[in-house]
Amino acid sequence: MKWNKRLSPLLAVLLTATLIAACTNSGGEATPQQPVPEEQPAQQQEPAAPAPAAETETKTELEGTIRISLPNASASVWNAVAKAYMEKHPKVNVVVDNKPLEGYREWLTAQFAAGTPDVDLVVTNEVASLHENGSFVDFYPFFEKVNPYTGKKWKESLDLDAMGINLANVGADDHMYMLNFESVQIVWVYNKEIFASVGIQEPPKTFSQLIEAFEKIKAAGYTPLALAGNSHSMWSGQAGWLVRIYADQYMRDSIHVVRSQPEDYTYLPEIDDAWTFDPSDPYNDSNSKVTKNDLRVWKAIKDKEGPFRVEGNPKWAAFMENLKTLFQYTPDGFFGVNDEQAYSLFLTGKAATMMSTPGSFWQLPKDFASEEKAGAQGGVKPFEYGFFNMPSMEGAEVMAPARTIHIPIGFYSFVAKDAKQTELDIDFMMYLTSPEGYKVYLTAIQNSQDAALAGAPALRDIELPEEMAAAFANFEAIGNTEGFPSAANSLARGVWDHQPSVQDWVGLVQRYFGGQVTTEQYLTEYQGIVDKYLAPAMKEKKLELTDLEHPERRPPERN
Repeated sequence: MKWNKRLSPLLAVLLTATLIAACTNSGGEATPQQPVPEEQPAQQQEPAAPAPAAETETKTELEGTIRISLPNASASVWNAVAKAYMEKHPKVNVVVDNKPLEGYREWLTAQFAAGTPDVDLVVTNEVASLHENGSFVDFYPFFEKVNPYTGKKWKESLDLDAMGINLANVGADDHMYMLNFESVQIVWVYNKEIFASVGIQEPPKTFSQLIEAFEKIKAAGYTPLALAGNSHSMWSGQAGWLVRIYADQYMRDSIHVVRSQPEDYTYLPEIDDAWTFDPSDPYNDSNSKVTKNDLRVWKAIKDKEGPFRVEGNPKWAAFMENLKTLFQYTPDGFFGVNDEQAYSLFLTGKAATMMSTPGSFWQLPKDFASEEKAGAQGGVKPFEYGFFNMPSMEGAEVMAPARTIHIPIGFYSFVAKDAKQTELDIDFMMYLTSPEGYKVYLTAIQNSQDAALAGAPALRDIELPEEMAAAFANFEAIGNTEGFPSAANSLARGVWDHQPSVQDWVGLVQRYFGGQVTTEQYLTEYQGIVDKYLAPAMKEKKLELTDLEHPERRPPERN
């Protein structure tokens, strides 16, 4: 995909917003109709929330409070949704108190450490351990319930394929604690004027072309890549994206190790019997084409099988050396740079590229005009920008062209409380995902200065404005690295998101990118980290090493 665009004042009023691009964090409470006081599937236990009521049950008037605290989300957008919902339900109070992205995981974890949190709607992709404890409402049972804002079953208004959900494969032990009804595709954004000034008219398609361009850009006095290098970015932010995306090129054969075998409790003959390995197909290992067994992932890590062996593995050495080369073109003081500082470099024309989403198509014009974002009175002068997909690394160890992260997003969860609160929470989400509620959401995005829709919604009854739909269609799909525990996802940045292992890995990889250890030393030390944290990481997911003796069997439920 390649899509370039010349900026114009008209773009500043074009559509659109989502969590991934929004930046205003203060919340407060939307004004209700009557004044009120201010204020990314492991086996899991059953949540505390009850199953939905029967469809024949008499509908009672809703009342209560919904507290919303989302990371880096637009207060104006969510207050608009809250106000519209309260106008329909005068006895309901919706409080919006969004939080900064930095420190959100720690804040949310602390809420549960103190007991049942007051907050209701949160984002939980970084707190997998809380999923294991059944701390959130399971959405699956409510898919069969009628959405009062559409008059049909909720599932019929959701694009389940786009959401990566196959209800036919959902069993009694499967739960869905996060709802994702929007999408995101990670792409490169580049300053066309900087590229042109060093004689480059077309964006790079290969990694070697990218590095060649960066050499010229750096020599001209610009920062080639505006990328954050702090611990958050390395793990779950933009640097972490690049680690996972490029590891995937070398580790596509992970599927041989982790796929379900005929004797496995996860095996589905109607899916798995027909599957064959084809790395030329960027969707060959997707969940709709082949099932996976998480126990085989853990066993592969323990046994150091195939791409799950780090030390002495030439594939790991090749992709890490390429990443080290790439990260030499980042801002000065890279390991202390956060997302806001990196973005400012691109916005002000000091950096040539950044990682982002299609949402930048609409967000950049807003931010050029923002004194707060630009750090200059009256904003900054707009420049011509464009987009390109992941340039592919090349070499003997590469197995397939680069894919990207192209996934349903939102990661919305409701804290599991009592039946009355759950009923209210689910009704709010049904409203938001209905044509009526999503129109309020989308209009608020269009009118905001701090939000942009990152991708098309996974909602069947929604019609996007024509220009917006056409814009999203211009971004070419090249495959998705996420969705299953390949070595690139479960091992490239710590042991399956187990935080002590992540922290040790971040310290090590920063020393590696800083030239303090060799590639061989990095791989040896990292293998040690993996071995050290394997058992604790499994225990966090209610698993034991003895479960790996029979990966074909369903592991026992544990408290």
